[in-house]
Amino acid sequence: MAQKKKRSAADMHRQVQDSLQALPHYLADLERKGERRKLFMTRFIGAPLLRLMNRIFNRTRYKGTEGQKLKQAEQLRRHMELRKQAMKHVQGEMQKAQKQGRRGKPR
Repeated sequence: MAQKKKRSAADMHRQVQDSLQALPHYLADLERKGERRKLFMTRFIGAPLLRLMNRIFNRTRYKGTEGQKLKQAEQLRRHMELRKQAMKHVQGEMQKAQKQGRRGKPR
């Protein structure tokens, strides 16, 4: 039986940070869908656990001056990744619109 690869602390921390960033959107979506029980569980149990995990990861990974440099470097790297993803998405949408525009015009 193949064993599952253990995730590094950095990967787990990144996933927790991403989850925390997406949490307000997820809660709004649950509220819009009318899933009250899931909304309650996420808001009052899941979210505090995520915040606690993030606080613990921050405390252990970003200790001291070296930690502050690491934190800044990771934030900058993540910012650049998100910008690249956004540009890629916009370019894809523009190409889709151009293709649809070509199909819609009679010759």
